[in-house]
Amino acid sequence: MIKVFIGSTDFSGNLKIAIIDEHPDGRVFAVQPVELVLKEIPDNLEIPVAFNFGRIMSQQFLVAMAEALDKHGVKTDKDAKIQGTLEATKYHLEDLRKLLKLNL
Repeated sequence: MIKVFIGSTDFSGNLKIAIIDEHPDGRVFAVQPVELVLKEIPDNLEIPVAFNFGRIMSQQFLVAMAEALDKHGVKTDKDAKIQGTLEATKYHLEDLRKLLKLNL
């Protein structure tokens, strides 16, 4: 099972991400440190792939990353839209209760 951990252990504000793979037999594998280097690319070159996950691991990684981002407080526009819809539905139901004279 892939797990992603996001955090910072010092006052620098640097983002630290750890990725591990826990196997059913108890073995744990960790992604070795990677140095992210940004390099300008000319207009006519393809964008290089920074990470390449296998078919099976890719879905597990995406789910683990989404869960870690959620725990870290990162919300998407989709999350905000869902929250807005839920709030609107709540008020709509309250209005319906008043119109139907339901006392709950």
